[in-house]
Amino acid sequence: MNARAMLLASCAVAVAFPGLAFAADEDGTVAELVVTAQKRAERLIEVPLSVQSLSGEAVERSGAAKVSDLTKLIPGASVVSSTTPGFETVQIRGVSSGTTGDGLVGYYIDDTPFGVPNLQLTPPARLLDLERVEVIRGPSGTLYGQGSMGGTIKLITARPDPTGFSGKAQAELSTTEGGGTNYNVDGVVNIPLVRDQLAARLSVGYERLSGYAEAPELGEKNVNDFTGRNARLTLGYTPNDDVELTGFVWLIRNKQDFSNSLTPKNATTSALAPTPFNLPGIVGTGGRRGYTDVDANIYSATLNWSLGIGELTVNTSYVDHELDFITPLLTILVNESNFQTKSYTNEVRLSSKADSPVRWIVGGYTRNAKIRSDIFYYSQATPTAAKVGIINTLGTIDTDSYSVFGEVSMPLFGGLVEPLFGLSYFKDDRRVDGVDRANGAPRIGQLKFDSFNPRFNLKIKPAPNGTVYFNAAKGFRSGALQTPAQATAANTTLGLPAGTIQTSVQPDKLWTYELGTRWELADGQLLAEASVYRTDWDDVLVQFATAAVISLANGGDAKIKGADFGLAYRPAGVPGLTLAATGNIQDARFKSVVGNLSVGTAIRKGGKVPNVPDMSLTVSADYKREMAALGGVTGTFYLGYSFRDDVIDATVKNLKAGELNDLTVRLGVEKDNWRIEGFMLNGLDDKDPVALGSTAVQILYPRRYGVQVGLRF
Repeated sequence: MNARAMLLASCAVAVAFPGLAFAADEDGTVAELVVTAQKRAERLIEVPLSVQSLSGEAVERSGAAKVSDLTKLIPGASVVSSTTPGFETVQIRGVSSGTTGDGLVGYYIDDTPFGVPNLQLTPPARLLDLERVEVIRGPSGTLYGQGSMGGTIKLITARPDPTGFSGKAQAELSTTEGGGTNYNVDGVVNIPLVRDQLAARLSVGYERLSGYAEAPELGEKNVNDFTGRNARLTLGYTPNDDVELTGFVWLIRNKQDFSNSLTPKNATTSALAPTPFNLPGIVGTGGRRGYTDVDANIYSATLNWSLGIGELTVNTSYVDHELDFITPLLTILVNESNFQTKSYTNEVRLSSKADSPVRWIVGGYTRNAKIRSDIFYYSQATPTAAKVGIINTLGTIDTDSYSVFGEVSMPLFGGLVEPLFGLSYFKDDRRVDGVDRANGAPRIGQLKFDSFNPRFNLKIKPAPNGTVYFNAAKGFRSGALQTPAQATAANTTLGLPAGTIQTSVQPDKLWTYELGTRWELADGQLLAEASVYRTDWDDVLVQFATAAVISLANGGDAKIKGADFGLAYRPAGVPGLTLAATGNIQDARFKSVVGNLSVGTAIRKGGKVPNVPDMSLTVSADYKREMAALGGVTGTFYLGYSFRDDVIDATVKNLKAGELNDLTVRLGVEKDNWRIEGFMLNGLDDKDPVALGSTAVQILYPRRYGVQVGLRF
């Protein structure tokens, strides 16, 4: 069976749940899914990495609608910032450094990479019509390139099926605690065009979420409402068993009134104090309206060809992304900014056959990305007064990069051990061209970065149902460029001589060492996994707030120690029941800090890495049972609970975002091709901050309860 057939067969019966993923055998035991974390199709039990596979159904039942929502299912992950869907930043395993600079988590949509230079943004996609989500915890830069320092999140979309016509539709109506009415409608249709060879799949979705924040200066409530539109068309062509050609176009439009950045009760700026408001609120608008829009057009084409020598994959993609916002704050300040990114990526790789005695993969990719930044940050006494510029810049960052990579491994002693060595070389040329419109000064510069990135892995198979592994891998990302105003503000804030911190910020890098294991136990009813890891992170690129701007600096070195675990149990004696738990404990601290960084920020030697929790935990129960007394209707029940420990802010000392407790409940019935389900999200109505700063707070979306109906045809 070739790799493509192996993957399709595994997905046909997939049932997954938070943290771990399984497929149900006829006898009710648990068999594992096939994943592609190492860019080849492999059984999960055989993969010597910390990998999760979450089916599209599991993601939906957990209440996750956007990429940042997945953090509650990923041990050691958390949200760093959640301004609006698509204007968000997450961290995995303690590798966190604010929201600017290149990303620390790698994102892929199928084989298409998503990333915005100098901004740590998640894909703005709604998690609609996905086959599964794969998560790699720990650096994976050898195969996935720069930026995959903390981990990699892969969104695997549902493929067109040329064997028959099918579709599904879903509608949802809900209400928000302290807000208004919400609704969304999704539809999917699969159309065979040439029997067994060519098919099209169209997925569309519309979502409307009520706002929940009060804007007292405008005399309005529920001002931060959100509207999201998604449409994805995928074509799949399979002329024979050895060749598959897939292409998709994904159009995304996210629009929000104001944003999810609210005003905290303990705001340190006195200008906010005289204005009474009820949390959640948006104060300091000066009577102005704000908005946050995120748009993306994603185009991708992938060829998979099973050759005599191995499996060939070729991908080419183009991403057109725009972030546009107006944010009024502190009564007299306004940030009007627009960021437009165009990114072209090409990748070619060849991997060995599944039955090859030596397993190998070689490849390379190129990327050209250009971000155009138009930043106007000004003060204005009243909405009709003159605008006094603080930052007024227009410029582009153009990055041309390429990488070559390879890995090789060979089972020894009858498959008892399998050592692996991987290496990639990455080179990035970055050019800056722009102007400071306040004084006409040009902004021109060029930087070059390169890095060799090895990976060492030892896989041990003490028994057919278990794997033990050791993995050591290097993570890296390119350095950053900031404006002269940012560099000057950084030196002033930290009390450093002029020129100490410059417009160019050097790359940071890390090594992660991990020991892990994964086992199928109790005749396949139980899957257990655990790992311990240590990360040494050098020249951490730190983001911190100054009086007027956000600045960057190589702030020092950090050390991260942690442990993950995952359990999933499907007892044979209770058909239809699945119990699962995942968790993480970690200690992420700076072991050295440069200069006076600890004076002007909350970062200090021996102190915590900001926005990183010491502990996270998710538990869930999923149960389905046919009820003969009700005519064969199947009852469904899902209960999920996630906990995140408190995290600190990077700038203000002793400022913490408290613990988060997120409860999801679903109860419904289904039969044949229909289902109806009631649900409650954020059931405890936890309003503790996801992220907290001196002038802004972001919270979980308030408690939401409603009903969802679905139909398959």
